[in-house]
Amino acid sequence: MFLKNCVHVFLFLLVLVSTPSVARAQGAKLIAYTSGTGFFVTRDGHILTNDHIINNCDKISVHGDGISTKATLVARDKEHDLALLKAAFTSVNMAYFNSMKQPLTSGDPVVIIGYPGESWRKHNPIVRSSTIIDLKGPTGEEKWLQFNDSIQHGNSGGPLLDSTGNVVGVVVAKSELHIVKVGYEAENIVKKSDIAISLPIVKKFLEENNVQYQTADSGLYLSVDRVNDRARPFIVNVHCRVAGQ
Repeated sequence: MFLKNCVHVFLFLLVLVSTPSVARAQGAKLIAYTSGTGFFVTRDGHILTNDHIINNCDKISVHGDGISTKATLVARDKEHDLALLKAAFTSVNMAYFNSMKQPLTSGDPVVIIGYPGESWRKHNPIVRSSTIIDLKGPTGEEKWLQFNDSIQHGNSGGPLLDSTGNVVGVVVAKSELHIVKVGYEAENIVKKSDIAISLPIVKKFLEENNVQYQTADSGLYLSVDRVNDRARPFIVNVHCRVAGQ
């Protein structure tokens, strides 16, 4: 973006997939693994996650509370970084999406539960609290919403939950807004935030793929521990094996 006062504004995104294993030789192939987060959206085993987590996978597996099974790719939306998986078993737990009868506002508390860092090894999700900054992206993007810096590599694909435990977005990346003045070498970071894919985009993706997700009214305030208790059963670690020559 170019502004009249000769200031250049750049938006940098850092996707939050982990690399839990370095590439290792297996015959003539090199095998690498990436790891992220996902969550069940139906009792038929449909799992929502980010597209960048499963990019180039030749084998996908999901792991969680007593869960360890293979999954297959059903649909993907590269433009909005969404992917739909189908686990090899039927889940009795699933996420509910905020009905938006009480719309989100800036300053609302949110909760992030996922598998950053090494937490995937023990299948032990990490819970963090945060706050909504803006219902649009860093440069006004309708497809994103922003929340305070609180996530790490491996949180990609996890749900952004409101204080009732209902989904209001899908975690996707960290963002930095940089400003560079023409004629100056210095580059200033003017804003940092985490971003999630907005709920209308997520719901549209599911509807286009005939996924009958469930909604629920929000408004009941629960503690972070209570939200974790409600959400933990439907949140999974998504493990991707990428094979190459």
